[in-house]
Amino acid sequence: MTIDHIGFVVPDTEAYLRHLPLHEVLKSLYDPLQQAQLTLVDGGTTRIELIEPRSEESFTWNFLQKGGGWHHICYAVADEAEAKEAIRNARMILVRGPMEAPLLEGEVLFARNRNREMVEFVWRA
Repeated sequence: MTIDHIGFVVPDTEAYLRHLPLHEVLKSLYDPLQQAQLTLVDGGTTRIELIEPRSEESFTWNFLQKGGGWHHICYAVADEAEAKEAIRNARMILVRGPMEAPLLEGEVLFARNRNREMVEFVWRA
């Protein structure tokens, strides 16, 4: 298991990018399931996912209304079984998934850890 990216919820992706000293946009798309504009950025040693909710039905809308910012850490795993084992071992609560993640070109699960933080797991078929 390795860190795949760190996710931030932002009100305006373009404005946020103007203030990052090091960034290269790797991919950007609108995800209709999440109802959000998603942008994957190469931040040097760590990739960053920017999540810009576009409607009140977006998974991250309420988070943005509370100020947004750091939202989750994502780990790359071999498969769904490894993700579920990590969730069990860390006594996390499964929140959502598995579901398709077009930005990451894989499947993901979301869990909440004991620190009340979101953790995402991605695997590629």
